[in-house]
Amino acid sequence: MVFVAARDGRGAGRVDDVRKRYLATLPDLPIWVETRDLLLRADARVAERPSRDGIVVWSAEAGLGSVVGKPHRDSLALASADVAELLAFSDNIDRVRPFLPGFRAESASIFVAPDRLPVAPDHPCREISPNEIARQSHLTDALRDELLAVARRGMSVVAAFDGELPVAFTYVGSETESLWDVSIDTIPSHRRRGYASAAVVHLMRFMKERGKSAVWGALESNVASESLARRLGFVEAGTLWVLD
Repeated sequence: MVFVAARDGRGAGRVDDVRKRYLATLPDLPIWVETRDLLLRADARVAERPSRDGIVVWSAEAGLGSVVGKPHRDSLALASADVAELLAFSDNIDRVRPFLPGFRAESASIFVAPDRLPVAPDHPCREISPNEIARQSHLTDALRDELLAVARRGMSVVAAFDGELPVAFTYVGSETESLWDVSIDTIPSHRRRGYASAAVVHLMRFMKERGKSAVWGALESNVASESLARRLGFVEAGTLWVLD
């Protein structure tokens, strides 16, 4: 196994070589949006097999990793010690699963946005600041911390409002040259009332102005997420596996 650590700057040239090679190999398609985002991150760590037919790339800050091609057992052990979630694909899930006996694997459908923006429900939406997020006592600690971490990294968090109360939130989970992955959450009392749709469409409009199209991932068990994606006109474009 060839291991390249990016945390302390050692091996930076090798990291760049590996990243460039896989970025050139993996097209900028919906199925690869999270993987390409990881390859583009400065903090990501990369482990490649000597035969150059497989890598694991992961970011402890993002809490996510991706397995491409034929991974080495040691690479998976290193990544799984750093992150809670790893992605695998149709050509390697059967190889990856036995190396991670403590992880469960679930398929996820990947959807791509329609060419035209969906019609948004009539709920006010706007970007919400870190200070404003921190004041929202109606949010769970986990959701508030998630949104704060995103906003403090300088990324836009869009909220849909019920009066003065922000009730649904969306942000760019992963981003590539032409795509971005939708991350969304709605407080339980306001689900299935159009707030999530309004927030997503607001952010889709903003990202479309930047020339970027939305990608939506829905776990097989998350029927509500898949249903919302389809209602907004998203079209299924592939499948991957999430191990956690």
